[in-house]
Amino acid sequence: MGNSKSVRKINFEDMQDMIKDMRTIIINTMESNMQDCLITRTVLAKHETELLNKLINTNLQVRIVIYGINATDDKIVKKYNQLLTLGFTNVLVYPGGMFEWLLLQDIYGSDHFQSTKTEVDILKYKGKKISNLLLTNY
Repeated sequence: MGNSKSVRKINFEDMQDMIKDMRTIIINTMESNMQDCLITRTVLAKHETELLNKLINTNLQVRIVIYGINATDDKIVKKYNQLLTLGFTNVLVYPGGMFEWLLLQDIYGSDHFQSTKTEVDILKYKGKKISNLLLTNY
């Protein structure tokens, strides 16, 4: 694929480890109206810019994990590239996002998949259906 650099991805087990590692920064790309239910230890969106500006001057090697709303959220790659451009060197992406996390929480329990609140409507985090689009729309 030319000169493009692969996005460094982690799975849910890695994410569980990242939550336990207090040195890891966890951020998300969800819209401001979707910030009430987050994976435990996620930096609140309103504090993200201030924290990242501080880290730019103190620790570009800090581990940062980014997640979005679900596996179809392209904003995670945009944020990943933005952080690399700012000089951060240890950036990872959890592609399953909040949707996968809440599904796993529903099956295996909140002890293993902690979030900031219990979400009843998990489907509000699902991706948009595109299979009904005509091929000419691609």
